[in-house]
Amino acid sequence: MIRIGYVDIAPLDDGQYRKLYAQATPERQHRADRYLRSEDRQRCIVAGALLRYALKNKNCAEPSRTPEGKPYIPGREDFHFNLSHSGRWVAIAWGDCPVGVDVETLDMNEGKEQLARRFFSDDEQAYLFAAGTEDRGLRFLEIWTKKESYLKYQGTGINRPLNSFSVLNPEALSVSFRSFRPEDAVMTLCAQNTECQIIPLSLEALISG
Repeated sequence: MIRIGYVDIAPLDDGQYRKLYAQATPERQHRADRYLRSEDRQRCIVAGALLRYALKNKNCAEPSRTPEGKPYIPGREDFHFNLSHSGRWVAIAWGDCPVGVDVETLDMNEGKEQLARRFFSDDEQAYLFAAGTEDRGLRFLEIWTKKESYLKYQGTGINRPLNSFSVLNPEALSVSFRSFRPEDAVMTLCAQNTECQIIPLSLEALISG
């Protein structure tokens, strides 16, 4: 069974951040400290807390990465995961099979037409521009998050041109997609079977474990 946990970091206060920071590994603390913006530090620490929640282990090791850049937990071949964050949302998908997840907030609409012409396949562009102005933003994020989650599922990074494949035909990619909307965002899971449990989490739930 695949699970998706996600949390809204907008309510995160200094006290909660300090508690989550104290629970983080030294490696993640160091990574967070390197960010200049407080929002980036918060996302980094909360992402680590989501990973600990998924593993049910506050002393879990920090992820290593394959040569292609896909994160994994050493010694846990039975545990696959993927993290994503955008704006106020931080998400994790995990299970016993490869997964990819991507979340993007709706404010990623600026410049979408230029991005689509550069990165979308011909049929994806046709699908996008067939929509009216009000629906175009959602269609853009639907395609974008599917593309990102597919590349993360594969674990190949951005070595493959985004316009070289179409997510409108998932059967040709041998995957399935499932998208849903946590308020002002679009989140998409990519896996061979996207039957999943979706778990909205609170900051207090992450602190208490």
